[in-house]
Amino acid sequence: MGYNNGRSEPPANDSEQMKVWVLRSMRLLLEGQVSDTLILSSRKINTVLTQKYGVNFKIDRIGRFLAKFAKDNKLKRLSTKIPKFEVNKYLLDEILPKETIKNP
Repeated sequence: MGYNNGRSEPPANDSEQMKVWVLRSMRLLLEGQVSDTLILSSRKINTVLTQKYGVNFKIDRIGRFLAKFAKDNKLKRLSTKIPKFEVNKYLLDEILPKETIKNP
């Protein structure tokens, strides 16, 4: 039996599950990237999560995780109203765990 997100696994609720989903969406953004620079934002990640995986999280939770991820990995913050981080796609490929490639 499927869940309301159309998948066979339960919807993500806790912080650890959110981390997995956000890393999956980053990997998907990385794979579709043509240029060497990738701009990460909570809204972009939320759009990927909603459209590709059918998972909804509050944008502020995604933003907090993204800010911590960027700080831990020393990503450059862009000076915009919505926090955005610039990262080289090859660096991000090294940072992201390889298991994020697996699709749910």
